[in-house]
Amino acid sequence: MSYTVYNKNVVVGVLAALFLALALQLVNLQVLQRSRYLAHSNQNRMRRLRLEAPRGILYDRNGVILVENRPSYSVSAVPSETKNNPQVLNLLGQLLSEPGEKLCERLSEAGNPYLAVKLKRNVEYPLLVRLEERKLDLPGVTYEVETRRVYPTGIKAPHLFGYIGEISKAELERRRKEGLIPGDLVGKTGLEKMYDQDLRGRPGYDFIEVDVIGREVRDIIDVGESQPLRGKDFYLTIDARLQMLGDSLLYGKRGAIVMMDCRDGGVLAICSKPDYDPEIFTGTLSNETWKALVNDPGKPLFDRVTQSTYPPGSTFKMVAVAAALDENKCSPGYTVSCHGGITIGGSTFNCWYGAGHGGLNMMDALKVSCNTYFYQLGLLIGVDAWATAAKQLGFGRRTGIDLPSEEPGVLPDRDYLDRVFGVKGWSNGMMLNLAIGQGDLLVTPLQMARFAMMIANRGWCYRPHMVHKLYDPARHQYYKQQIARESAAITARSFEVIHEGMYRVVNAVGGTGRASRLEEVQVCGKTGTAQNPHGEPHAWFVGFAPAQNPEVALCVLLENAGGGGANSAPLAGMMFKRYFAHQKMPAIKKTAPDSQTIALR
Repeated sequence: MSYTVYNKNVVVGVLAALFLALALQLVNLQVLQRSRYLAHSNQNRMRRLRLEAPRGILYDRNGVILVENRPSYSVSAVPSETKNNPQVLNLLGQLLSEPGEKLCERLSEAGNPYLAVKLKRNVEYPLLVRLEERKLDLPGVTYEVETRRVYPTGIKAPHLFGYIGEISKAELERRRKEGLIPGDLVGKTGLEKMYDQDLRGRPGYDFIEVDVIGREVRDIIDVGESQPLRGKDFYLTIDARLQMLGDSLLYGKRGAIVMMDCRDGGVLAICSKPDYDPEIFTGTLSNETWKALVNDPGKPLFDRVTQSTYPPGSTFKMVAVAAALDENKCSPGYTVSCHGGITIGGSTFNCWYGAGHGGLNMMDALKVSCNTYFYQLGLLIGVDAWATAAKQLGFGRRTGIDLPSEEPGVLPDRDYLDRVFGVKGWSNGMMLNLAIGQGDLLVTPLQMARFAMMIANRGWCYRPHMVHKLYDPARHQYYKQQIARESAAITARSFEVIHEGMYRVVNAVGGTGRASRLEEVQVCGKTGTAQNPHGEPHAWFVGFAPAQNPEVALCVLLENAGGGGANSAPLAGMMFKRYFAHQKMPAIKKTAPDSQTIALR
């Protein structure tokens, strides 16, 4: 009897202990750890959708829209709900025309399995209809609207604007602190890259409820959703009318045109040809298209304004003038008699005009671009004085323009020559070539435009720049750039002589730049024909206008085009004519209201 009672007590005790443990666990789950398990439950029943922010708009200086957004559909999938579901992957692969295994690989690379991964962009409407029809068979698969860059004026200028594309693994690792995730679109080149953080804006979030197999049930409100904030709008220094003219003048050619405002360093036109259509990068770029771009002999991916370097030819002769006058090596009246060339150490260096120019002073030597005169001037000034003047005028270094991948060029000073040819491996005879802009000297068209601006302003200029101001929609505020000003330690006398010489180049009888002359405005300029070991010479023109109180500086380069006076100068004349014609027109009404302008950070 006692044994039975004992067993009964044991059973009751065990059951009581189990019920107590169960009660404690219920308290633990429902009270003590409620927030934790509620978060897990919400994670299972709620899906957070990332809402892309519209990218900022690019305007020209007059408020004309250059680059804006158009809606485009993309298809995404949540890895936690799809990558381990072969049926869903196979069906989705059929609809997207991609193998299910490849989709699975892309989903597996996602850092967060609960955030949707972009699988296809620029989806056509018929595909969206098929996805909607099979919605119940595609749990975890969504489609959303994102922005696509378009160019309403027809100015695509890929080297200027650049293009956007899906962020790479390397970029994602490097820019993780910016809150980027796989599938995000970022600027790859040009201004899109330079100002990507400001243009990209801030994404928003929405929450939807899904059932046990990941199908959308309803939209959830008041649970931490936020609206996306569009990126900042940029007002560029570009004038769309001048940009269009520059592009048309270079059609079918290889070369570059840069026009700047002398008064603030703003770039009015910046053209590089050949180029490419940036919209090919908005979708999936095929290997064939990429290979065609890379192997194109015209090198359309290369920005000839900032990345290509060339010998400047006779457009560099003003540097020799500045060096000679500043070092008091001679006066403007220094005269040389040209008989078609000069012989030094048994080698003959020819003038471009074989019959010879006769006796010339400094200004007339610039006017007719006499090589013989500048051979003699080069020997007179030497490498050190010439290189010092060139550095003061901005050569051998980047201009600092707000575009990526600018080349500094090559300025052969004494250190360079010692390093390349050896301390005793060169002589002052090298100055014959350097004085006429040949030899190892290499410059970019952008540097030459800045050079023209420095001469126009008689020794000072602002840093070349592309952005005039930007508009922040979050603060409803405009921000304006503070632009650095630079000065050259070149005397005023030197610039007066250079101005007079460049005036004669364009306006005097016999000047090499007569093709750029205008009746209504006095243009100053200098032509150049740079010898090229790989083909025909490059044609140059640099200049500014008006002669008094200059407003604009210009550089025109045509690769393998021949003489600068015959080929580049006429294009320069058309650019100057269009600019001054526009000054007589009423200002274009801006598309955005004016506001207080403060310093850009």
